[in-house]
Amino acid sequence: MVTDSIASDNAGFEEQLRSSQVPVLGYLVQLTGNIHDARDLLQGANLTAWEKRADFQKGSSFVSWLRTIARNHYLNSLRSGSRRFMQPLLDEDLERLVESRSDEREAEKQRQRRVLQLCMGELPESQRDVVQSFYMDGESLESIATQRKRKRNAIGQLLHRARQNLLACTKKKALTDARWDI
Repeated sequence: MVTDSIASDNAGFEEQLRSSQVPVLGYLVQLTGNIHDARDLLQGANLTAWEKRADFQKGSSFVSWLRTIARNHYLNSLRSGSRRFMQPLLDEDLERLVESRSDEREAEKQRQRRVLQLCMGELPESQRDVVQSFYMDGESLESIATQRKRKRNAIGQLLHRARQNLLACTKKKALTDARWDI
């Protein structure tokens, strides 16, 4: 049903918007030097992002997209003089450096997610299912144990082994694949 698809798209967009709040707020604090102004600008950027959600290109960096919207709100605020007490904290060169560093951090997070996804694929199916249920679906150990007709402690041990395997795999890939673009 079309309505279900729209609701699903909106839920995904809301999740991306929610997870982008901290990095974009940090960026705005660096620009404004004031947490209150940064929060106001972020709220405006969130509203604009929601209104323009159809313009977001899936597969691109959501944080960068929202940061661009937030930066435009900041620049518009400076031009209009609506923020009397807001002083630009950064000159253009430093602002570009901050933006570049923010892009680097976002790229590193994406790389880490890809590594984790690869490592998840290398887990035995039982461990992968438990990790999915516990961490991604938010189920409790008791619920997982009941569904699989196993003891809670057995599920806890399976989850522990899965975490150990993921840790070993991600460390190995960090060492061996650091020179490769995963």
